[in-house]
Amino acid sequence: MHLLLIHQNFPGQFRDLAPAWLKKGHQVSAISATNPPTGHGWNGLIHHQYQVPESSNPTLLQRGQTVGKLCRELKKQGLIPDIVLAHSGWGETLQMRRIWDKTPLIVMPELWGSSSTLGIEFDSALEGKTLEGDPFLLPNLVSELSIVQADAALVASNSQLQSFPQLLRNQLTLLPEGLDLSKIYPNSRASVDLKQIHIKAGEPIVTFVSRQLEPLRGLRQVIRAWPGVCKAHPKAQLLLIGDEFNNGYGVETPQGSSFLQDAMESWDETVDRDQVHRLGFLNHSEMLQILQCSACHLALSYPYTLSWSVLEALACAAPLITNTGSPIASELINNESGLIIPFNDDKALTIAILQLLNNPDKRISLGQAGRKLVEERFNIQISSNHFEELFNRLHCSHAPAEQT
Repeated sequence: MHLLLIHQNFPGQFRDLAPAWLKKGHQVSAISATNPPTGHGWNGLIHHQYQVPESSNPTLLQRGQTVGKLCRELKKQGLIPDIVLAHSGWGETLQMRRIWDKTPLIVMPELWGSSSTLGIEFDSALEGKTLEGDPFLLPNLVSELSIVQADAALVASNSQLQSFPQLLRNQLTLLPEGLDLSKIYPNSRASVDLKQIHIKAGEPIVTFVSRQLEPLRGLRQVIRAWPGVCKAHPKAQLLLIGDEFNNGYGVETPQGSSFLQDAMESWDETVDRDQVHRLGFLNHSEMLQILQCSACHLALSYPYTLSWSVLEALACAAPLITNTGSPIASELINNESGLIIPFNDDKALTIAILQLLNNPDKRISLGQAGRKLVEERFNIQISSNHFEELFNRLHCSHAPAEQT
């Protein structure tokens, strides 16, 4: 089949799926605002790049108009895909139904936003804070329209599914994109030798990964809990991976140079700063090696989207600590496949971290259970088969009836 994938930051959710589809022999085209991916697995991809005129931060409607214009030009050139599959959160699918009216459209609306998504009445540090207007009004309307227009609408996790109103939830299918577990796996002999750190599996390594180091992903709780960990376990090391100098997705702005710097100012002189490693962005293979070394991975979050890094930590058998209401919490069984604590309980987080650092058997048990969970629910081999079934079903339902 000819699959047309649309994602403003391609490959995005198609990171592992698109190479798998190319490998299976599908013709894969992509539309995005970014340059095409390169390297192993991307041979054969046909990429079309768009740019919203005179806008560095385009609106949903501007993206929809720009992508619509590009698709009409491609249609004139003879492009008639068998399936259109798109992340609908940026408005790029707004005109798809009018352009390829006979082509099955699959959308990925991802999340229904609410005040708790941004921590209101969830994070105690935001007590008394309210939102100006409804920042999710237009994005939610676009999601609803995309679901109504589409032949199928997919979400990647149970928590994201439950965020939608019941009426829309009934029209959604839970189908994770999945991880390539042949490339992401546990390694009890893993070691990392970077300029900043030299670590290996079995050491008291605590990891935290987020695109932006921000309160939405529990950074403040981690930093508040860390002095108690240091005091009880002087050899413990905290590895922070992500961009420190970007405000992220939340409603707050840092008072100083970064949220991390703000949070660390609460530490007194007894906290050894040398035990904390601010690694910034790493390439994917380096990040995976660190996760293989992790004795405790912190996956705190507001009720937001499920991060790739959380699933990758589970796939590497890194024992996980998360909070009630996080995107991964509904997938776990507390004390069996992860530890689940209240989001605002810093003391509980300190205790949970020390529980893992001081109990190798517990680490192994949780890590193995986490790996099994990913194998069963977030495995690209399983997900790819489900996608193939969906493609075939939709393609057959849209095929013209044979003449009699």
